[in-house]
Amino acid sequence: MEETLNQEKMVEEIAKRIREILEILGENPDREGLKETPLRVARALLEMTSGLRTPQPQIKTFNLSEDGISEVEDQIILVKNIGFSSLCEHHLLPIIGKVHVAYIVGQERKVAGFSKIIRIVNYYASRPQIQERLVQQIADAIMNSDIHPKGVMVIGDALHMCAYVRGVKDREASLLSVATRGLFKNNVSLRNYVFRLLETSKKTSLL
Repeated sequence: MEETLNQEKMVEEIAKRIREILEILGENPDREGLKETPLRVARALLEMTSGLRTPQPQIKTFNLSEDGISEVEDQIILVKNIGFSSLCEHHLLPIIGKVHVAYIVGQERKVAGFSKIIRIVNYYASRPQIQERLVQQIADAIMNSDIHPKGVMVIGDALHMCAYVRGVKDREASLLSVATRGLFKNNVSLRNYVFRLLETSKKTSLL
């Protein structure tokens, strides 16, 4: 109950500021099309920054050795095309793109729950961000998780609305960022293997 009240108070306070901004810009926040806009923007901002106020989700693990699978160690797992959106911390405009996460199964033969990797991406995206930091945070979270992988590689590829709609107004440029941990750090062959998997999957995807 207290958390709900706090959230309602935050929406109210943010909406007041949005109304003031509209007035400063020369708009009439009381006109029909804008009456509910401050509240909508306030709720949207809270949703898009939820990662600032919630704990990191736990990565559920599955031990495949318990299922009699003995050859899982050193297997490369790739979770590709995780759609994400975030807010550029420099202009509070959207960053929209995909994240690909690869990890090497460790000696404990543990793998992560598929949806948990997606939740980790969304968690760190739900705050003012720069893409370079985002991939680093995702890589650290997975490398330090209970799956104890031998290596992690995180690739981010996104459009930045701060460059799309203002400034240079480039509609084509996207940003590619890569973070590596463990065996991926100094092994070019492993990194290239992941890139080849991504390229091959584009050509063979059933979707």
